[in-house]
Amino acid sequence: MIYVFSGEGKGKTSAALGVAVRAVCAGMKVVWVSWYKGCDWSISEKRLEKLLGKDNLVMFWMGKGFYIKGKRGEIKQMDFDTPQGHKKAALEALNLCDDILCGKVEKVPRGVSLLVMDEVVNAVKDGLIEEEDVFNILEKRGKVHVILTGRGVSKGLIERADLVTEMEKVKHPYDRGEVAVKGLDF
Repeated sequence: MIYVFSGEGKGKTSAALGVAVRAVCAGMKVVWVSWYKGCDWSISEKRLEKLLGKDNLVMFWMGKGFYIKGKRGEIKQMDFDTPQGHKKAALEALNLCDDILCGKVEKVPRGVSLLVMDEVVNAVKDGLIEEEDVFNILEKRGKVHVILTGRGVSKGLIERADLVTEMEKVKHPYDRGEVAVKGLDF
């Protein structure tokens, strides 16, 4: 199956985390690759690998922080690197997914059942990677289930997916100036 969790509302990564934990609890081997979140981010889910066991869940934090393009192509926010650095990190994450599916990553146990590509949809939308390259990854997956998350899912990804959920923002505390809550939001 190919799942897509997209939309402007909160819950895309949270939904993917829920499916990943459920898969581990069912005895499946899960690999998580994050596009924007980096190793130095203090996010709660980084503890999952230790809690659930590295034979069951392997997580890679490939990002260089936020990289957000506006509707006219202008960069609205960028953290920790240049546009070229963000693009390089996004390509490295994509290549890592390819290597995982081809069994070339030593850290990843044999028999992966689920690959989560967190925020890959954003990376395509922001022009950091090509959509066609994501399609190529999906074609190589064999029997591996894949979850893709992020804002701005394309018609092409929707057509290839088996399940697409659109998270709609109705109300969000950020709009009132409130920051994210550790343990609930990150």
